[in-house]
Amino acid sequence: MLKSFLERIKRSAPAPMRISLAVLEQIRRTVGSLPPEHGGVLGGRPESGVVTEFFFDRSARRSTVTYSPDDQLLNRLFTEDWNPKGIRLMGFVHSHPGLRQPSAGDLSYSRRILESIDDLDRLLIPIVISVADGERFEIHPFAVARNGEAFTTAPLAMAVLDHQGRLVVDSEYAVGQLVTALPAPVIKPVVVVPEALRRVTGAYDLGLLRRSRVIYVGTGGAAGFIEDLARAGVGQHVLIDPDVVSETNLGTQQTYRRDLGRPKVEAIANRICDIDPNAFILALGRSLDDIDDREFEFLATGRMDRWPVSQTLLCGLTDNFDAQARVNRLALQFGLPSLCAQVYREGRGAEVTFTHPEVTPACHRCALSSRYQAYINGNYKNDVTSDGTPIFATTRLNALKGFIAMALLHHDTSHPRWGTLLKRMGNRNLVQVRMDPDLATSIGLGTFDRVLGNADRERVLFDETLWLPQRPDGPASGFPTCPDCGGAGNLRDSAGTFDDTRVMRKQGERDVAVHVRVG
Repeated sequence: MLKSFLERIKRSAPAPMRISLAVLEQIRRTVGSLPPEHGGVLGGRPESGVVTEFFFDRSARRSTVTYSPDDQLLNRLFTEDWNPKGIRLMGFVHSHPGLRQPSAGDLSYSRRILESIDDLDRLLIPIVISVADGERFEIHPFAVARNGEAFTTAPLAMAVLDHQGRLVVDSEYAVGQLVTALPAPVIKPVVVVPEALRRVTGAYDLGLLRRSRVIYVGTGGAAGFIEDLARAGVGQHVLIDPDVVSETNLGTQQTYRRDLGRPKVEAIANRICDIDPNAFILALGRSLDDIDDREFEFLATGRMDRWPVSQTLLCGLTDNFDAQARVNRLALQFGLPSLCAQVYREGRGAEVTFTHPEVTPACHRCALSSRYQAYINGNYKNDVTSDGTPIFATTRLNALKGFIAMALLHHDTSHPRWGTLLKRMGNRNLVQVRMDPDLATSIGLGTFDRVLGNADRERVLFDETLWLPQRPDGPASGFPTCPDCGGAGNLRDSAGTFDDTRVMRKQGERDVAVHVRVG
């Protein structure tokens, strides 16, 4: 009897919302992780009826209770990008503060769109409950459909499809009050462990890493780190570096004579392929500032391989201050975990800073505020090069970066070693390594002497690592408010607040920018 009842519902129900897993994951990472009233536009090819495209509308006008799409930006998207590719508008998705159905304003806006597009029969308007507002990410599919001269609104079932069009989650009976909330699924395809990784099967979650993407800004001294992430099973690599391999790199970086004169990204891409022939690699011999925010968003979240990307880690691995600073802004803008690293003069020490929007309250700029002040207000020019740096300083730093990267990529999983490590690291997201026992006098860094002043000097000399707690810069910590993250202690709040991450904010500019965007 129950079966026949469900069959009647199925026959009378409107067509389900069919959506790709890749798009659902993009919605979860953006709209589903930010405060309410964020949104974006859905698209696909009419012949398939599957939502395969999502554009996060980061410049929409929004308040705590309203979301108004940036019509000019979206019209340019349709005209210049989607329409020439045969992609049509299918709907809008946005988040509500608690309300799990469309508002009167949502319905009015949807009807106006249907009235203006004659060949569009229905508009999908799924409503999201964000993890920033509720206990979990939820998506509630609805559609406004044309019915003669009138319009009808109905909840929908939802079918989630993988990259080959196969059903991952089917909620075909999820109509009306039966089921209206569906947490985002995480596809776990059968992972055939290659012989090269057989011995490390338990060392990492190989299925998770295969679906992970890492973006590397700078590939010189970080070459060993990049190779080691490939050896750990990371499946997708985006390499960004405009430089070529020179002979002077042979003594300070993991480079070889066969690579002299080649772009660094090509050289390291070949070595990744030699380690993992199935890895996806995008090698961009460009500077970071040649990549605008729209292109970067695709690099971070766009589907570029047969596996959907489940998460993206952004790494700033260059000695260029402006590029490192932009990595911070990109991580905040797109809600990405991030890692940055530097070797100090002559390899006497090194540092790593990292952020995760769910864990760390302070951004990179908060942790390195004195460095920002020196560059911005003091006209400081960095003259530190790799001259005098032993290769062991580089490899030591790369190993530390690898441990931190594993904590970021495995965060909140069930892996026995890495799953809870990031929570244990907590707000200690400025990490320093002493590679010279006389660091305080050689480069003037006295942090280790202060922290280890009472240590047993018979058993402590050098190669220690300090995990230094960081607080966001703001009134609560007694510092001027951080222009990048706002100093509120929730890095998610900075998502979508930058008009152009290529522009460095000065003190006080963030408050003005945010006010203009929501006013």
